[in-house]
Amino acid sequence: MRRHAWSIAGAAEVTLGCRLVGATPTARDLLHGDCMNGWPSALWLLLLSTPDEPETQATELPAVAGPSAEPQEPDPDVKPDAKPDAKPDAPRATARSARDRIAAVDPKRATALRLLRRGKLHEIALFDAEGRLSHDALAELRALMTDPNSGIDHPTHWRLATLLVAVANHFPGATIEVVSGYRHVSRHTDRSNHTRGRAVDMRVEGVGNRRLFELLRQSFAEVGVGYYPNGTFVHLDVRDQATIWVDYSGANQTPCYSRTAHADLKTGVAERTSYAEAISKGCRRA
Repeated sequence: MRRHAWSIAGAAEVTLGCRLVGATPTARDLLHGDCMNGWPSALWLLLLSTPDEPETQATELPAVAGPSAEPQEPDPDVKPDAKPDAKPDAPRATARSARDRIAAVDPKRATALRLLRRGKLHEIALFDAEGRLSHDALAELRALMTDPNSGIDHPTHWRLATLLVAVANHFPGATIEVVSGYRHVSRHTDRSNHTRGRAVDMRVEGVGNRRLFELLRQSFAEVGVGYYPNGTFVHLDVRDQATIWVDYSGANQTPCYSRTAHADLKTGVAERTSYAEAISKGCRRA
């Protein structure tokens, strides 16, 4: 029996007794080890953090939980099923407050996910009445996230699934549209979290993409959050070190990453910069 601990916001620790292999637990470890009856209640303590990134840092936030890791590249994939954006979201203040964060959720009271995927609405109750993760629900989520181009599916990482539940509980009754889930092949990089079932591109009914981006990056530890001012979705993935980025590309365009993401977000430049302007300013191309 090996015990694995995660640190939370650099302070409190929750230890789960599980048979795990390696330094980081996988979905298989959690679903087929000794954790099945014990981890959900502790899991929700791991979802939330209060990262306060330095504004001088250009593209990456410091890790707020777990072991240290080398900086990771943002996901540079083009999102093939995205549509041109009608209007960019207005910039908002970056002040931190409790209302700017997604609250922790009791799995026994978690609402069902309302997910729209390729025009079809799905309702998935990830946890049962006892707060236990449902294998059938994970299988349904896996099918929903199937790569539409290849028809190949892949397990969705357990932590990404639970973060979606937390988002759904923050916006009760709202539909989360999955723009892109698992991808069997990545166009621009071999490091994409989409090819490992760890990423989703999404939008939430009635919620501006800038607001959603801010909520995700301020609420969750060890995630990658991407903002696309000229697109129609927000990227969320699970990883070892927190990262944010601003990509000025739109549908079917080569990624164009801001070299001064924090400054662009703080000043509202992100919402005023077109793809062509970003290229002329020397954005980082994939």
